[in-house]
This record gives sequence, C-alpha cells and structure tokens, in this order.
Amino acid sequence: MASSSLTSFPCLSSLTIKPMAALTNPPRTKTPYELKKGQNRLFHKLPSGLKMEVIEQRRSKSERENPPLVFVHGSYHAAWCWAEHWLPFFSSSGFDSYAVSLLGQGESDEPLGTVAGTLQVFETCNVHFLYWIVT
Repeated sequence: MASSSLTSFPCLSSLTIKPMAALTNPPRTKTPYELKKGQNRLFHKLPSGLKMEVIEQRRSKSERENPPLVFVHGSYHAAWCWAEHWLPFFSSSGFDSYAVSLLGQGESDEPLGTVAGTLQVFETCNVHFLYWIVT
C-alpha cells in the first residue's frame, strides 16, 4: 500500500501518511479455548446444517429453579469471552449458563460468502438455540 497525500485539504497537502501495519496472513477464525472444570463444548446444529459452538456450564445444586442464561459475544470475540469468568460465576449461583459463538467465530462453522452473516442470520441462529434449550 503506497503512501498518499491529502491534496483535498490545502493546509495538509504536504503531509504524507504511511500505513502502520498491513495484514500478511489471513485471519484465523478458529481459536481453540481450553475449557474450565465443569464446562462442555456442544455443537448445536442449525436448520441450515451449519453447527454453532456452545460452551455450557450447568448450575451447581440449587434450591430453586432458575431460568437458563445465554451469553452472546460482540465483534471479534467468541463464546470463550464468557467462559473465563461469567459462566463459572452464574453456574455457581444456580443458573445453567450457555455461551454461543456466532457463525464464522470461535469453533462455529463458517458459512459460504464474503461475510459470516447479517444481524437477521445471527438472530435466527440464536432464536433456534434458545428454543432448543427451553423445550
């Protein structure tokens, strides 16, 4: 990538910007996470046939029935970001806890195409998983 001049701004026309970094290797989408004690890795099969990674940690003995908790990561993360601290905390507090990896992230399957999915695709995957755990 060559340096570029900012000619559209006269006061900055002599300024040259050089890139600080360039990616030379394709990014890795599969990052294995070593599970903690009491955690299991499941692969939930979606209607499309793709599999979505789920890290689960079942509740410790509890006096009352609590609803299950499902954790969904943000950009550039996967289920592992919840498995480190949050799943152990909530499972010890009496909740079955699940962390999902959206398609194309973590150990989930990567769909064909230039992007892993749209918000509608992610919503559909999560709703399908939620229906599966409550029925």
